Amino acid sequence: MIHLLLRCMLLMTAFALTTFGLMQWQAASFDTSDVWPFARDWHLHPLHYIALGVVMIPLSLWEIFLLEPHEKHDEN
Repeated sequence: MIHLLLRCMLLMTAFALTTFGLMQWQAASFDTSDVWPFARDWHLHPLHYIALGVVMIPLSLWEIFLLEPHEKHDEN
């Protein structure tokens, strides 16, 4: 049960990163000038948060769906 909770928290974090990135990118007027981290400052562009969140979503969903048959098997 704790594994499922951790996977769901990972999924929640992925959606939060994606939402945060979209909100910050909208606040920056969808500017893509500083996407490359070596451009001016060492800060993450909102697209980096979006990319990280989008990459984490399928992985965490896969883990949740992969754990579901194992939990049903353990209950029997």
